[in-house]
Amino acid sequence: MKCLVTKWNEKDGNELTANGLIRINPNKPEFGSLMLMATVITLSSGFLNKRNKIGFIVGEIENLNAVISEYKLKEGTDYSVAVSPHKIVTLEKLESETPENQGFREKINPTTGEVLTKNGETIMWKSEVVSEASDVVESLIQHDVAGTPAAIDPAVEEFQGAKDETKK
Repeated sequence: MKCLVTKWNEKDGNELTANGLIRINPNKPEFGSLMLMATVITLSSGFLNKRNKIGFIVGEIENLNAVISEYKLKEGTDYSVAVSPHKIVTLEKLESETPENQGFREKINPTTGEVLTKNGETIMWKSEVVSEASDVVESLIQHDVAGTPAAIDPAVEEFQGAKDETKK
């Protein structure tokens, strides 16, 4: 996966290093994060979606600066080529299964601003940068659809409510 080094936006609340590649943690200024972006293409029922996925490499500022210097990273550098193959994965869990202080946040519908749920329970999510060789895989949860307690898989929708004629 192509993971491009991306500069942070200069906005209120973001304290950045001189090169703009590291955001300093406001609560622990000796730590920061390097942002990577990957363009992903997905197909859903034959419909193509293209979006950017963001992931962060977190560490001590000194170590992040050393990696930037050693591998000559700059905005637009493919981290997977310059350093080693990496990917960005999305992890989703139900709120009751989410560990505290692990960076999970509510899954929000970007169009409506609605918090998404599964069987009425809030879906939490985060993205992680992991080695391509990692056994960490995407874990996505299909959210409830308005008017139904859970989304219906289009492949079985026509069979909803069908009678089992073998059980007489």
